Amino acid sequence: MRLVVTGASGQLGAHLMAGLSSRHTVVGLDRHRWWGTRPFEILQGDLLSPGFVESSIAAVSPEVIVHCAAMIDVDACERCPADADRMNGELTRRVARAAGPDCLVVYATTDGIFRGDQPFQTEQDLPCPRTVYGRSKLRGEWEVQIATANHLIIRTNFFGWTSGRKTSSAEWLYRALVEEQPLTAFDDFFFTPIYVVDLVERIGLLIETGRQGLFHVCGRDRLSKYEFVMRLAAAAA
Repeated sequence: MRLVVTGASGQLGAHLMAGLSSRHTVVGLDRHRWWGTRPFEILQGDLLSPGFVESSIAAVSPEVIVHCAAMIDVDACERCPADADRMNGELTRRVARAAGPDCLVVYATTDGIFRGDQPFQTEQDLPCPRTVYGRSKLRGEWEVQIATANHLIIRTNFFGWTSGRKTSSAEWLYRALVEEQPLTAFDDFFFTPIYVVDLVERIGLLIETGRQGLFHVCGRDRLSKYEFVMRLAAAAA
């Protein structure tokens, strides 16, 4: 299959490029240059600029679009809600509408569309986001559902390693542990994280088996942030 991955140099996008390229033709869209050693095709440009997303998708004519590009800094979203809505809502609408009728639109979204006070919420539970980030990503879900019935919405919360251009929370924690820096971690904030490589495998499986609709793709265990840090420390020992 021909796939387009938006946000191709980001954490999830880069892992998708690497993980799916052995079985499919994958083209990335990103405002940043490709940083890896493997020669992937990247169409570089500002995804928010008029026409860039639309013309790039038309040029590739993909069978699948995996939309990962997003504004994910929760604090930045709170400071600039209009920017969050443009990136997570408006851009998602443009990507979904640019897809052809036979193109599967895969949207990577977040567990942040829930309040976070109930364990193991299912696809049938109603969203109720507390943050600007969560609300903007929920708008993205709606935009995909409105634009096309041929969609796959994946709610998740993942961790892993990045290109080094940005530092992920797991990388920051790991370095702090290695350098024996003091850490503070909440014991009353829970999530069900999944390793990004495992997430990519499951996204690939959902695409390749023709699945559509809404899926929660997460880890097996519900952990507090404190428990997550302790497990990371044990793994790093």
